[in-house]
Amino acid sequence: MLLEPAIFAVGTVYVIAGVVSRRVQPRNRMGVLLVLIGVGWVLDSTVVDDRTFPLLLAAKAWPAVLGHAVVAFPTGRLLTPLRRFVVTAGYAEALVLTAAAYPAVRPPLAVELLRWETAMTATVGLGMLALQAHRWTISSVAQRRTLTAMLGASAVAVVVFVGWEPMERAGLDPPVVVLMLALGGIPFAYLVGLLRRRMDRGGVADLVVRLSGDPRRAGVQEALAATLRDPSLRVAYWVADQERYVDADGSPVAPDPAHTRVARGGSPVAVVLHDPGLDLELVDAACAAVGLALENERLTAELRAKVRQLAESRGRVLRAAEVERRRVERDLHDGVQQRLLSVAMTLGLAETVPPERGRALAAEAKQAVLQSIDEVRAMCHGIHPPVLTERGLHGAVRELTALAEPRVELELDLPAEVPPQVETTAYYVVAEALANVAKHAEASRTRVSITGGGGQLLVAVEDDGRGGADPEDGSGLRGLSDRVEANGGTMRVVSTAGGTSVRVVLPCGS
Repeated sequence: MLLEPAIFAVGTVYVIAGVVSRRVQPRNRMGVLLVLIGVGWVLDSTVVDDRTFPLLLAAKAWPAVLGHAVVAFPTGRLLTPLRRFVVTAGYAEALVLTAAAYPAVRPPLAVELLRWETAMTATVGLGMLALQAHRWTISSVAQRRTLTAMLGASAVAVVVFVGWEPMERAGLDPPVVVLMLALGGIPFAYLVGLLRRRMDRGGVADLVVRLSGDPRRAGVQEALAATLRDPSLRVAYWVADQERYVDADGSPVAPDPAHTRVARGGSPVAVVLHDPGLDLELVDAACAAVGLALENERLTAELRAKVRQLAESRGRVLRAAEVERRRVERDLHDGVQQRLLSVAMTLGLAETVPPERGRALAAEAKQAVLQSIDEVRAMCHGIHPPVLTERGLHGAVRELTALAEPRVELELDLPAEVPPQVETTAYYVVAEALANVAKHAEASRTRVSITGGGGQLLVAVEDDGRGGADPEDGSGLRGLSDRVEANGGTMRVVSTAGGTSVRVVLPCGS
């Protein structure tokens, strides 16, 4: 029988740890479990034997509650079926053994059940311990940091508790202080974890000071990783024009499920990609502390992303231009040049034959020249639409929409002066978008809008078709996007079952 001061000391530690946990983390169930363990421990060691069954069950169930707390650490929730099964087995064992030990019941199998008490306790306890050990091996660095202290304390407690009764039956007299220290180590380990969490939150205050003396480009990311003790942490910044997240170098980043969004004034700034085992309240506090620094780095990352995008777009445009130049050279060499040589030979032959035959050859040469003119005109139209030169953007777009199917609603509000390269880009945006509507959209209505103002030209083409347009899959839209980006503009394609919208913003001198 344990001495009353020792009994109350162990129980008090559990209750204190539970109360502190409940106060610090109100939504965490660990606090309730720790209080129940402390109360059950005291009842089991102090209440007289002739007790009611509910009171006896409350006193004898504390080991099962202890196993519940160990398996459910650190959230107090049993998140997997295997954990729920092991904990349920612990409660079932407590119920069976309590019924077997109840003097007023004494079922026939009670003696046999009590003989197997040690084996059942060892099976359930070691199963819980093995489950937590496996959990530790598959956890990340941040999760292991949280689990290690509790796992060590739990291992000691389970081994001592399981071996206590066999040692007593063997006639040994194990020191009571060992059992007390083993069981008391669990709430102490939990309190140490809470203290470390509090210290980590205090370290957030050092972030601003650390960043103010860190001129390196990735200072925010490194400071957050150091404060949260997560070497895998990354920061991705929001680029509104491109509607995607990028890293500090401007490369695209896809957020994963374990991330925390950072916003200022309701506008997205960044996402912090971190270990899912981190304390989310601590992550939120750290992100709030470096919100201004994240906004400053977001501007830098956005600039790098635009530079990278512009360089990539211009590279693709240059490659496309080189391909087009070779095509024009090939068409001129194999088509127009050969036809003109044929014309020269035909005219030379006409000079040496009788007049009647010469007139026929001259007519043949004239027809070949007209065909050559048509070929040259077609090639020129692919390089630069003649209608754009002759009638300007206003007239060229009106001609496009007048010939398009289905019916097109047109809105034009052009600024007084539009740079030639902007005119060309806008024309091709409308032409390619209308071609896609006619080929793929199955739309009943299309709307084209070109408006200017504030140093920008906005081109929008919308239809009510079946959608499915994707700039990454189609060479036409991909080429348009490259052309737009090469001129310093942005292009956004939204395509759903209710229709497709192509919106382009081009810089236009005010």
